[in-house]
Formats: sequence, C-alpha cells, structure tokens
Amino acid sequence: MNFIHVTEKDKSVLKDLYDDSALTIEGLDYEDESMQDFVDIVDGCVGLKTNNIYVISGKVMNKVYRLTGDNRYPDDLHIVSIKLSDMKNPSEIIMKRFEFGGRWFDDIVDNNKRREKEKHG
Repeated sequence: MNFIHVTEKDKSVLKDLYDDSALTIEGLDYEDESMQDFVDIVDGCVGLKTNNIYVISGKVMNKVYRLTGDNRYPDDLHIVSIKLSDMKNPSEIIMKRFEFGGRWFDDIVDNNKRREKEKHG
C-alpha cells in the first residue's frame, strides 16, 4: 500500500478527496492491523485500481477546517480515505460501508462546517 500522509499544506489533496466523496473511516491505527484490514475489506469489495491510501491526522483536520471545542479531533487520530475514483466498482461499497463505519469525506467536512457554524453563528 502507498500510504500518503496528507499535511496542512496539501489543500489540493484534501479538495480532491472532498470532490471525489472519498470513502473515509476515522480512528484507525498503525499499531495494529486495523488499517490493513480496512484496505483489504475495501479491495475485496470493490477492487482497487491503485494502492493510494490517504491518511490525515486529526491535527491537520482541525487546522485546515478550523475545528474547535468538542468538534475537534484528537491530534493523533488517523482519518483514512480511499478515493472512489481509485475503485473498480465503487457502487459495491455504498451499503457495505455501514458495516465498518465508513463515511464520505465530503459529508464529514460538511457536517463539521455545519457544527462550527451553529456554534459561532
């Protein structure tokens, strides 16, 4: 796998993940096998065209999207995304994602923005 660590300077990558509605899961850890398990589940379900797996820290999400208070992620949390365009059969993941807590990156960003707006008016 090609784990791409997204930094706060990689705004074009974050925009691509958003525009692509990348499949995303929060809270995976390098210390155990959960990240590889996630990739294996997705690959088995849809077939991956590339090995690109995007890893964003909570710290990056907080800074780029200006998340505050209880809307902030723990700085060391891993948010892992796979672009739908990197999948051979992305429609196969639509229902399967609920089994492992998968969400769309654009929904995560939009929900965070909405919560920030509600807090700050």
